[in-house]
Amino acid sequence: MSHTHGTLEVTIVEGRHLKDEDIVGKNDAYVELYVDKHYKQRTTTTAQNSNNPTWNEKFTFHLQKHDDDLHLHVYDDDVVGRDSVGSAKIDLKKHVFGKGRYDDWVKLPAMLGLRSKGEIHVIIEHHP
Repeated sequence: MSHTHGTLEVTIVEGRHLKDEDIVGKNDAYVELYVDKHYKQRTTTTAQNSNNPTWNEKFTFHLQKHDDDLHLHVYDDDVVGRDSVGSAKIDLKKHVFGKGRYDDWVKLPAMLGLRSKGEIHVIIEHHP
């Protein structure tokens, strides 16, 4: 049995310095997250009018053999559609598996990684 089986509990705690996508006002940000190969997306509630939002929402994923990455996408919810603020990928093998817990700020890199579009505080717990 692979060590990647089990349950992954992910808490999206908060964001800071999220890049403004709106011309007027601040972001109405929410986060979509999924573990690769399954594309089960979960969406946090929208944090209204803030570039430093707080969500404190927990999500559970049941891992399969090749689920090695957690994908995070931050969006600005608009009246007409949504704008992408930024995205990131966490390598679960490197940061979580074997350690059991990850608690850190994840940067949302801009194009070519030259600037940051902000960061998201994520806590991940792996239960084999």
